[in-house]
Amino acid sequence: MEENLYTPNCIRTFSGIYVNVFEPKLDMFVIEDIAHALSHQPRFSGHLRDFYTVGQHSIECSKRVAPPIKFAALMHDASEAYLLDMPSPIKARMPEYKAVEENLMKTLAEVFQFQYPLPAEVKSVDKEMLELEWHQFMLGNEPARPLACLSPRSTKEMFLTHYYRLKK
Repeated sequence: MEENLYTPNCIRTFSGIYVNVFEPKLDMFVIEDIAHALSHQPRFSGHLRDFYTVGQHSIECSKRVAPPIKFAALMHDASEAYLLDMPSPIKARMPEYKAVEENLMKTLAEVFQFQYPLPAEVKSVDKEMLELEWHQFMLGNEPARPLACLSPRSTKEMFLTHYYRLKK
């Protein structure tokens, strides 16, 4: 495919793949693109005291669930590699976005073979992490075991390490 900034309905990923998020195809997705994008994307629309990413959030969620669902927890925000991390109050008012996200997550779950819809435990840990991140990174409250802030490069490497370890 010829490089084209204006390819209809597509975004160009880090690996050079053009992804149509409105009509996703199985061959449009590679884990390296997800790891790269999520490791560069800040939580809370970037309104944090420190740089903390969606990729690191995903890793932390994966560490906090039972072994059978660690992979689903790691991948629970995979669609945000293509659609971005939209704050919940905004996402709730955008039903078309939610429909695109739902379709994309179904496709990603098929490609990468993770449980979707997500297990209740993943959703619960995601909420717990949201609250922990809010207190630490938004309000500046130091928890008993604070989360470290990693560089995008370190986060990407860690995300891929977890991915390949969990895929075995």
